[in-house]
Amino acid sequence: MNDFPEFDDLPDDPEVAFVRLYERANKEYQEQTYDVQDTRAAAVEFMNTMLGVAQGLEISGFEEWTIPDDWDDIYPAFTSFDRALKRYIMEVKVRKSRVTKVYSVQLSPEDKERIHSLIREIREILTSADLQDRKRNSLFNKLNAFEADVDRVRTRFDNATLMAIDIIGVVDKGTNALKPINELLRRIQAIMGNAKESEPEQNQLPPPAERKKLPPPPKRIEGPSNGGFSRDLDDDIPF
Repeated sequence: MNDFPEFDDLPDDPEVAFVRLYERANKEYQEQTYDVQDTRAAAVEFMNTMLGVAQGLEISGFEEWTIPDDWDDIYPAFTSFDRALKRYIMEVKVRKSRVTKVYSVQLSPEDKERIHSLIREIREILTSADLQDRKRNSLFNKLNAFEADVDRVRTRFDNATLMAIDIIGVVDKGTNALKPINELLRRIQAIMGNAKESEPEQNQLPPPAERKKLPPPPKRIEGPSNGGFSRDLDDDIPF
């Protein structure tokens, strides 16, 4: 059991998870600072949160950023941090979108309808098959999820593969009545494969040599040791 259920829905990809947590933290920051004159406390909380998120997801580059001692230095430090963070978030979104395009396909309306028809046939076979209700419902849920993906602008190959693997596992252990599903799945894969082949060459993106890092601060801000913003806060900052 997860002790922190608020993070149950995080994507497996660390960078995508970082973007999701950034969006959550940024929304909270905007709500906290709406119509507020002095936003430094909220800025410190936001920076501290994102630095902790970066360390938790093992994303490098953030260790160069610190929260200054001097309360008067919060605004320039936060402005630089927020600008660099927004650029990093945009880089991640653009890069992940390009990769997704390589491993997905845009189906025509006719292809989508053909796939929906094949899925209906699969569902009919599963409905009449001798399966436990729990297993049947689980397969129906996977089919429903894949159908929703088919109706998107681009359909991901990994989602189609995961759906097929689950169903093939049941077919291989079942009776001959389930065997026709293999041909129906093969036809779905052929439709997606032919659609992908007809797309312009995507120049198959190679994996990045290294994970992108947050741009470093323009300079290290050193605050006086007796500033109004206590250095004791750093004990809670994981960097």
